[in-house]
Amino acid sequence: MSDAQHVPGPLAGLRVLELADEKGQFCGKLLGDLGADVVKVEPPGGEAARRVGPYLDDIPHPDRSLSFWYYNTSKRGITLDLETAEGRGLFKRLADEADIVLETRQPGYLGSL
Repeated sequence: MSDAQHVPGPLAGLRVLELADEKGQFCGKLLGDLGADVVKVEPPGGEAARRVGPYLDDIPHPDRSLSFWYYNTSKRGITLDLETAEGRGLFKRLADEADIVLETRQPGYLGSL
């Protein structure tokens, strides 16, 4: 490997918590590609974008969505049920450690948690 492959991106050290659907996941991808540590939060059963084709080998499955894969490279992921007290508590702890919370929910949604 060359030294260029080990150079951190300009956003290295920045932590992003992403709670975004297909409207905002590209922003998270760009931040991750620039070196930010992006953690994507998905609901139980996975983000709706997992059910968007095309699919690997034309076999529809949430783990085979090429669109989801593309928009979610350079990210880590966690599944949280924000409808439960445990899920909300963990989300709040993650948000406290994040520099940015990227979200595309209805206005007031995060405040209601």
